[in-house]
Amino acid sequence: MLTTDWKTLALQAQLIFGKSQSRTLELFPFDSDETLEAFEKLPSAIGKSVTDFGSPAKFPVDKYYETLSKKDVQITEADPVELIQDIKSGKYTCVEVLTSYFHAALIASKVTNCVYEFLPDEALKSARYLDENKDKLVSHCPMFGLPISLKEMIPLTGHSVTHGSLCYLDRVVDYNADIVNILIKNGAVPFVRSTNPQSLMMLECESFTHGRTVNPFNSDLTCGGSSGGEGAINGIHASPIGLGSDIGGSIRCPSAFNGIYGMRTTVGRIPTSDYFSCQMGSESIMSVTGPLTRSLDTLELLMKTVVQEKPWKIDPSLTSIEWRNHARKTPYRIGILKTDGVVTPHPPISRALDIMFEKLQSTDNIEVFEFEPFNHQKAWEIISALYFEDGGDDTRKTLKSTGEPMCPQTEWILGKDSVKRLTVEEIWKWNLEKQKYRKDYLKHWLLFNNTEGNTPMDALIAPVFPGPAAKHRTAKYWGYTAQWNLLDYPVLVFPVTKVDLTKDIPIKDYKPRNEMDEFVYKQYDSPESFENSPISLGIVGLRNSEEQLIDIMKLINRQ
Repeated sequence: MLTTDWKTLALQAQLIFGKSQSRTLELFPFDSDETLEAFEKLPSAIGKSVTDFGSPAKFPVDKYYETLSKKDVQITEADPVELIQDIKSGKYTCVEVLTSYFHAALIASKVTNCVYEFLPDEALKSARYLDENKDKLVSHCPMFGLPISLKEMIPLTGHSVTHGSLCYLDRVVDYNADIVNILIKNGAVPFVRSTNPQSLMMLECESFTHGRTVNPFNSDLTCGGSSGGEGAINGIHASPIGLGSDIGGSIRCPSAFNGIYGMRTTVGRIPTSDYFSCQMGSESIMSVTGPLTRSLDTLELLMKTVVQEKPWKIDPSLTSIEWRNHARKTPYRIGILKTDGVVTPHPPISRALDIMFEKLQSTDNIEVFEFEPFNHQKAWEIISALYFEDGGDDTRKTLKSTGEPMCPQTEWILGKDSVKRLTVEEIWKWNLEKQKYRKDYLKHWLLFNNTEGNTPMDALIAPVFPGPAAKHRTAKYWGYTAQWNLLDYPVLVFPVTKVDLTKDIPIKDYKPRNEMDEFVYKQYDSPESFENSPISLGIVGLRNSEEQLIDIMKLINRQ
C-alpha cells in the first residue's frame, strides 16, 4: 500500500490512462485524418485533472455516432453473437473487429470517461494469435475473436488493481482472474479496463483515479456504479460485452441506467473470489460476477461458456451446477412488484411496470399478477449493518495512507449514522437475522403459487432503482437492488423504454412515506432533467434460476 501524497498518485493514474490511449492510437489509428480531427475536437468528459470533470456534451451518444466511421459502425453495431459467426466465416478477421472496437472505445472514453486503461498490446497479440491459429481453434472457441471489457477491480496480469483507491497503484498482479482465463481460453479478447468508483460502494462512478464517468445518454446523469464504466461503454455500444461485479446493485444499476442487459448471478454460480475490494474476507454479504451487454443472446453465451468450463474444479467456493438449457411448455407465472413499500418509484418506472403488465397479459404462456412486498425495510436494516462489519475502517485506511479525500458518496455511505463496527456477537446476530429473513421471504414468495399450490411463481418483475439514471451524487436508495443481494436471488435487468417528456410528469401533492422517500421524490423535478434516459426493469428468480430468467426474457422479447 502506497503512502505517497494522493495528488501525485492521481497524476500517475492519469499517466497510465494517457500512455495506454496513445499506444492505442499508435497501433490502431483511425481510418482517416478527418476522423482523427473529429475525435480530437470532441467535447470531453475527461478533465485536466481527476477533480476536473471536463465539459461533456449533453448527449454524448450523439457525438459518438457522429464521429465513428461507417466501417466501424458496421462492425460494432452488429449483434455480438452474429459478429462471432462473421469472424468464423471469414467475413472479418479478429484484428479487424478489434480495430473497430478500439476506435469505438477511444471515442466512447472521450465523451463519457468510461475507460480506466486500454489494453492495445495484449489485445493485438491475442487477436493475431487467434487469426493465425483459426483452423485449429475456431471449432472449440464459442467466443472466438470477440473483444470484452473488464471492470478495473478484476485482476489482469501485469496491471495494477486499485478498485478505486490510489494507494493500490503499486498492486500489480501476476495472474488473471479465473473467469478471465476461462473467457480467453474460449476465444474472448480483453481490450479495455473500465472505470469503477472509490470504495466500490456507490451507485455512481467517481474516483480520484479517473474523475467522473457520465451517462452516455445524458451527461447530467450518472452511469451508475460500481460497474459504471461497464455500463457506459456497453450502453454506447463501444464494447460487445463486459464483466462487472455486484454486492448491492453494482451490475444492475449501471445496466438499467444505460439501457442494457445485465445479470446479478447467484453466489457461487460463476467465479468472483479472486477479485479485489475493501473488506476482503468478509462473507456475510458476498459479491458476485455478472455480464453487462446490449444483447441477451451474448449474455447467455457468456454465462453458458463459463459454466460449461466447470469452474468449480478451479474455485472450490463455487456450486457444481451444470448449465441447463431451460425451455418449457407450461405457462410461467410472473409477479409484478410495483413498489417495495419503502420508496415509491418515479413516474417513468411506474409507467414501465404498467407497460410490462399489459405486455405480459397478452403474452402466450405467461400468467401475470401483482406481487405484494414483504418487509423490505427490514431487509435494508440487515444488509446495511452487514456491509461494513468493521465500521468502514478498511475503506478509511485505504484513503488515510495517502491523504486521499472521500468522494461525497463514500462519505455518505460511511456516515456516522450509517455504519457501526460490529462485535463478533453482533455479526452472528445479524447473520441469524439474515437467515430468518431469507426463510420468511421464501415463505412469502410461495404464497403466490396458484390456488392449488402446485404451480410456483417463477419470477418477479421489479424496479431496479426508484427512477431513471440519477443525477450525479444523488443515488442514495439501494433498496430495489440490495434486497436481492440479501436474499441471494439472481436478477436479469432488461431495457423497456425511455423517459417520455409528455407522459412522465411528476406526481403532484405526493405525501412521502418517510425521509428517504421524500428525498427520492424530490429528485424527480421534471422529465426534462432526465431527457433521453433509458428506463429498465429487472426480472428476479429464486436462487440458481439464471437459465429460467433468460428463457422468460426470450419469451417476452418475442412478443
